[in-house]
Amino acid sequence: MKKKLLLTGICLTLVTSMALTGCGNPSGNRAKALSSSKNVYGIGAVSSVRLLGSSLPASAVKSFSAVNALASKPSAAADASADEAKLQAERFNEYFTALDSFLGDDIITTSTATNTDEKYPYDTKMTITGKDLSGDTATYLMYYTETLVRSDADDDETESEYKLTGIMVVDGADYYLEGARSEETETDESETELKIRAYADKADKFSYIQMEQEHSVENGETETEYVYSVYSNNVLLEQTAVEFETETKNGKAETEYELEFRSGSSKGKYVVEREVKENVAEIKVKYTIDGKKGVFRIREITDENGDKKYEYTFSDNEKLIF
Repeated sequence: MKKKLLLTGICLTLVTSMALTGCGNPSGNRAKALSSSKNVYGIGAVSSVRLLGSSLPASAVKSFSAVNALASKPSAAADASADEAKLQAERFNEYFTALDSFLGDDIITTSTATNTDEKYPYDTKMTITGKDLSGDTATYLMYYTETLVRSDADDDETESEYKLTGIMVVDGADYYLEGARSEETETDESETELKIRAYADKADKFSYIQMEQEHSVENGETETEYVYSVYSNNVLLEQTAVEFETETKNGKAETEYELEFRSGSSKGKYVVEREVKENVAEIKVKYTIDGKKGVFRIREITDENGDKKYEYTFSDNEKLIF
């Protein structure tokens, strides 16, 4: 199968091993999680809109990663590795938060129906449901129209291309989506590529999040990668990429993901693992920044106002709250 070059020119990759892709468990439910265009659209649209909210505050959705005051100032005795991770923690948290609805055991479910809402002039209504770190359900609505623009068949290979337009509704606000999807299939291989742009303001096409995704299955092995590019006033601010995988241990599927900043003010590579200890879920993050390695942990807490926050605990026991 000839390889499409959708991701050519992307300066960074974000690698994520999560239940989203089903790597290591190609026959299980997680392998199916991204095998349909519905789930690909759903995850790509939700993560792009949530990241849009945190990256482009003007006219954007309420930030999902609003930062509280730091729990304490950095300690002079803190090791250099932990200090570097703290400097990057706020931006890392924005990506982590954009994907936190897909950290539960049931990674994602999508359902579609013919759209009957006259407010949204699109063919299909999609309901996207995920679960966050604590197991709470998060639900999103997406209205879209997908149009076939090209289909070619040659022997045992089929290629199709589609155009997407739509709206995602988050906290009562509408976010405009446009994009394209391509599929290529052979006897034992398949590949799906997707590009979505999410706009906070439909009239402003110069500030947006662009998400490019590639999903491939070959000889029972599954790989999925998401690449996010952040633009403001038509200037590229940063690029980050995510690759999802899942591994089965002791008969249970476990998720992790690796996130890597390669362009922009943030930097470093992070391997994110979801763990359950004494019936409480938490996140273990192993990082490498400028060759320095370390670990920090994330858990969900509730502040005095009853709002959910993420508490980061570093190797020197200092805590940051987001």
